[in-house]
Amino acid sequence: MNHTKPDTKILTQIINNPIVKFITILALCTSCNPGFGEQIVATNTNSTSIAIKFVPPPPPPPNRGEPTGRAQGGAGRGCEPTALVPVTKSNNGNLLWGLTVAERPQFWFSLPRSLTSKDAIEFVLTDNQKKTVYKTKLNSLTTPQGIASFPIPENIPALKIGQSYNWSFSVYCDFQTIEDKPGNVQGTIQRIAINPQLKNQLANAKTPIQQATVYAKNGIWFDALTTLGINIRKEKSKEISSAWTELLRQVNLEKNSSLPITNCCDTPKK
Repeated sequence: MNHTKPDTKILTQIINNPIVKFITILALCTSCNPGFGEQIVATNTNSTSIAIKFVPPPPPPPNRGEPTGRAQGGAGRGCEPTALVPVTKSNNGNLLWGLTVAERPQFWFSLPRSLTSKDAIEFVLTDNQKKTVYKTKLNSLTTPQGIASFPIPENIPALKIGQSYNWSFSVYCDFQTIEDKPGNVQGTIQRIAINPQLKNQLANAKTPIQQATVYAKNGIWFDALTTLGINIRKEKSKEISSAWTELLRQVNLEKNSSLPITNCCDTPKK
């Protein structure tokens, strides 16, 4: 029987091939650690959600905003809404406080349950002199449980840069037949200017996730959340939903991340 001697040059080329080296190493690692290959895949699939990182800004000065929990009132009847806003520790206690660069920002709340025509919701925005800037109350709603947003209408004056505003959101359960305090949550928002560095970063952000990431790393909570929220409605993208979930997880709001974004309250009337 004749045996053909292998070509040494060809063998050397095969051995030195990067793909062959990778497969060989992967095979060896898998044999030692059966979960090795799975770890590589898991790292790649989570790269989108890990990319967004909220960096909390410094807390507001003393006497800027009132201490509050995420939800209160409602007499334990399931009327307590949740504000999708980070809790900030300050000298005043725990505050629901965040920054925006928007002239008329959107506010996001998790509804405690499905709402019917027996229920009502109210949103109020006041300036630092406690003067009402915007107030709306909506009755006769039929809205499934989920997350609702309240944008400030275009006919309302733009928020002033550097000024803080207090907001409150209330749910009146069965208000026509039961006299009771509404479930209420309140907090503070401050508009800041877009500096040249932030402007340049936003100009280079081409996707909603990139834009939200820029806002988040600069501590601008309201715009980061709104950028993702309005695009979830448009695209139903898994990547955007993943970033939304991750952003809420970082401020201990992950239990709300799976709730649908409802069509309630998109264009409230004055």
